[in-house]
Order: sequence, then C-alpha cells, then structure tokens
Amino acid sequence: QLCNSERMLKTFSECNKLLDMVAKGLSDYLETKRGGFARFYFLSNDELLEILSQTRDPLAVQQHLGKCFEAIDRLNYQGEGPGMTWTAMNSAEKENVQFDTGVSN
Repeated sequence: QLCNSERMLKTFSECNKLLDMVAKGLSDYLETKRGGFARFYFLSNDELLEILSQTRDPLAVQQHLGKCFEAIDRLNYQGEGPGMTWTAMNSAEKENVQFDTGVSN
C-alpha cells in the first residue's frame, strides 16, 4: 500500500477531484474556441493551447496551418507587430499565391 495515512489519502483524493474539475473546465473552454472556428477541430488540445497562449504573436500559428488548411503550409508577411501584413500563401509543394491586397492583423 502506497499511502498509510488516511489524511494523505483524503488529500490526494481531493486533489484528484480538483484536477478533474480543471481538466473539464479546460476541455469546455477549448470546445468553445473550436465552436467559434471549426478549423480548430483539426488541432490537438496541446496545439490549440499553444496558439491561444500566443495570441499576440501571429507567427505562432505558422507551424499549425497545414493541419487547419489542407493546401496551406506557410504564409508570407511583411513588417512586424501590429503593422504586420500577410502577403502570400504557400503550399507544401512550394506553390505560391500572392494576395492582391495584403491582409492585416
């Protein structure tokens, strides 16, 4: 038996219940984000959390584009920060499609 103390067993049980509540809350939160943008269903929970935790860095989504959009591997951009403009999209086969007008953040 790993736990000889009833008090320790009770504490671990309570912590486990709290952990389950946190996991359920996180799962519900991610589900609301997926409901708002269906392409997020193609990402794992870890990948979606990575994107959501870096909302101020638009470049953080680059590595996940292929999972969200079948034909898009990377986006080209100009500038940095709030003035960044997306200028083209690239496929994994190295096809490049320039945007007629840049897309701002």
